[in-house]
Amino acid sequence: MTLDLSVTDVRTCEACWRAQVTAVRHTAQGRDLLCRACAEGGCPRRVDLFPPYGIYRLHRPLNQSASPIRGDGR
Repeated sequence: MTLDLSVTDVRTCEACWRAQVTAVRHTAQGRDLLCRACAEGGCPRRVDLFPPYGIYRLHRPLNQSASPIRGDGR
């Protein structure tokens, strides 16, 4: 079986981040690119590259109205 990866696909397993991608698991959210061991073990992927508020599962800042820190005024 050949694995068709685009130029923008990752080449490292999205679950263990160590092994080369050799399997694709299709989910409701898209597809997971995994190594064989993680695919057979049912491991979840550990990173979402572009969720709504940034990368690596970051969330929206709690207080949007806070002004930025501009120094200590010396």
